[in-house]
Amino acid sequence: MENKPVSFTPPCFVINLDRSPERLTEMTQQFSKQAIQFQRISAVDGGTISHTLIDQFYSKSSPLKYHKQLNNGEICCYLSHRKVWQKMVDENIPVAIILEDDVEIVGDLNAVGNTLVAMPKDWDYIKLTEHTRRRKVIYEDDRGPFTRVIYDKIPARTCAQAVSLAGAQKLLAGSNTISRPIDIDLQYWWEKELRIFGLQPYPVRPKADATSEIDKLKQRRTTRKYNWLKVRQQVAFLIKNTKYVRARLASLTNH
Repeated sequence: MENKPVSFTPPCFVINLDRSPERLTEMTQQFSKQAIQFQRISAVDGGTISHTLIDQFYSKSSPLKYHKQLNNGEICCYLSHRKVWQKMVDENIPVAIILEDDVEIVGDLNAVGNTLVAMPKDWDYIKLTEHTRRRKVIYEDDRGPFTRVIYDKIPARTCAQAVSLAGAQKLLAGSNTISRPIDIDLQYWWEKELRIFGLQPYPVRPKADATSEIDKLKQRRTTRKYNWLKVRQQVAFLIKNTKYVRARLASLTNH
């Protein structure tokens, strides 16, 4: 008698603010439709975060790696994801699916879980959705019902991703000091030696009508910026990103 494949989903975590119970209800309903349980992670709140915690991870007087000072919402978004990575390391969780609470689940997360478990352990972080601006795919790897891809530039947003234990360890070690928003920091993947992919078709998409908690703090556009630094960083990023993407492609195609 042929054995049927067992449906398996790695632990799913949903990052949710204590003051956003309606979003938690919406996420619960979405997961219930797929008969999947998830664990809620209480997000670090930009409206109530202490100066002590901010100073522990972020210093405005530190050498700038980003062209503007981060607001509380950006810092707290990063710290909220760090809470999940820390949980993975503390509990030795091999793979986790991590969602923010402003998304729509449009694909089968069980199929995603099975695909992740069956993959070779050659990845740290996999994008499960993308910003409306699509990045160019420069490498494709067939993975059953999905295609694993590499981008010419890592897409923005961190509302849906899978993270491996090795990835969580690298991300934690590389974020004891925060200098950039988390999605921008991931675009500098070579600094932490992260192996980042995407999984298409995406099983998750950002909710079009969701308002960012970062923007709600009304600091994003008024934060001090350094335009001269922005231009210099953009040029340096383009040079380094091109260099490291080419090297990564060469290593994959030579195997």
